[in-house]
Amino acid sequence: MQVLLTKGPRGHLTGLNQKEHERLRKFKPGAVIRCNVLEFRNYLFFKKWFALVKIAFDLWSESAIMRTYKGQKVSPDFDVFRKDVTKLAGFYTPVYSADGDEIRIEAESIAWDKMDEARFEKLYSATINCILEKILPQTKLTEDELREWALKVIEFDG
Repeated sequence: MQVLLTKGPRGHLTGLNQKEHERLRKFKPGAVIRCNVLEFRNYLFFKKWFALVKIAFDLWSESAIMRTYKGQKVSPDFDVFRKDVTKLAGFYTPVYSADGDEIRIEAESIAWDKMDEARFEKLYSATINCILEKILPQTKLTEDELREWALKVIEFDG
């Protein structure tokens, strides 16, 4: 389990928000907990990027054509969409299959230890352009509107 923590004014670690606080309640008082500590590069900026992608996913999936594969309904998937947007924004690594016959691109990792702040800022800007030009051009959304929606999502999620 991963839990997001923040350091309080008296030096103790607490849950970042109510959701994280509830996750911590699963541990009994006095329990010894092993964890790896990793400081986020800019948590609010990270949330803002996810909000942009979530807004785009919601709008895109509303009009997505429902498909089937071998008789099974295939629904839009946020994680696949997130990776696709990352690749369409130009942040990918070319790889090939074990037999060497297939070359494909994989989304660049946005993990804290894989992408520094400067690169993430470039991804953020490229994501906005990607959403407006490649994912949702028919919506006629402006960059300012998209940014404003992302801020509202962050405020709502608290």
